[in-house]
Amino acid sequence: MHITWLGQACFKIEVKSQNEEVAIITYPFDAEKTGLKLPRTLTADLVLQAGPALAHPVETRAGKTPFIISGAGEYEVKGVFIYAIPLSEDPALKNPGHIFWIETEDMVLVHLGPLTQLPKGDELQEIEDLDILFVPTGGGESLDAKKAAELTAALEPRVVIPMLYKIPGLAGSIQGVEPFLKNLGEKSETLPKLKITRKDLPTDAMRVVVLEKA
Repeated sequence: MHITWLGQACFKIEVKSQNEEVAIITYPFDAEKTGLKLPRTLTADLVLQAGPALAHPVETRAGKTPFIISGAGEYEVKGVFIYAIPLSEDPALKNPGHIFWIETEDMVLVHLGPLTQLPKGDELQEIEDLDILFVPTGGGESLDAKKAAELTAALEPRVVIPMLYKIPGLAGSIQGVEPFLKNLGEKSETLPKLKITRKDLPTDAMRVVVLEKA
């Protein structure tokens, strides 16, 4: 599995499933609103996003529209299992975003999306026993550093990857990743891309990976 950070909550997760390469894109963002840019050529087989109306330049390698998951439910695409859990039950919010539970390569990845508050006990039970956690950390319209660290400690992932924090070029005023790392109190490493298999997962300590924006 290869995990690349494209900024904000957007990752490209490349896995091998059913003897073929499958590329997943999470939460592609609006370049005009964020000030950040996505790669000019961005391909994926599966896109996980907040709403069906979001315009983005993601296509399959054959130039077709990828399979898009924007609503709650259980899905299986090319052997990859996805469980989309709504971030809010407020009917006034048409596209509140989702927590995406992803099962592939014998690992469980949980992408918290733009989570704004700590889940309740019963909600936490839906996302426990995970291997890799993508957690918002910068505050603003998502979890701040303290709450993000508290939730990470409660979920006990083997690997945690922070997202939705301030980087050069990003519009708006949110925190950088440093306050989250300080609150978490674990050693971290910075990588351009994470390459990982199940046998690489740590067994005795949490691995904190800060990815550089591609």
